[in-house]
This record gives sequence, C-alpha cells and structure tokens, in this order.
Amino acid sequence: MFIAERIDGIRTVQLYEGAWSDSSSVCSLADGERHLGHVVRAGKNRLAFDATHCNESGTGFLFLGCYASITGAKRAVEQVFRENYTLTATLQ
Repeated sequence: MFIAERIDGIRTVQLYEGAWSDSSSVCSLADGERHLGHVVRAGKNRLAFDATHCNESGTGFLFLGCYASITGAKRAVEQVFRENYTLTATLQ
C-alpha cells in the first residue's frame, strides 16, 4: 500500500504492507491504521472477506469466496487490496 505523508515539509509516498495475524480459525490482514480483510475457517474450507467494502445489503463485509486452502483465501484478500488501491494524492 502507498502512504502519502509530509516529511520535512515535502510530500512523499512510501510503500507499506499489511501483515497477517493467524489463529486456527481466523486470519486477519491489517496495516497500521485499518483492518483490510480476513479469512474464516468453515469446516474444511476458508471464507475470504474484504473488510474495506460492505456487502450488497450493507450488513457486513464483502464476501470474496470460499476456498479449499488458506493460501488461496489469503491471496484473494491480498489481490483485492492491491487491485482496488489507487494513488490519489498529488505529489508536490
């Protein structure tokens, strides 16, 4: 993720990555400021959610899909985050 901030009066952009916190039933992706997504174990499968967008009814997180592996589910969360992020700040 790109973070735009002022350092010594100059606007700059730094690359910052989120980090996964894992347990046996839930994995959560977060950066220093927000919860980005999570993966929940459901029997033998993993359910992936984008925590930065609501579902269509506005009652919860956006469901990304059901995956057979934790790796696939994590990749889905990470890919949505990378694809949806655009740099909007004007560098000066």
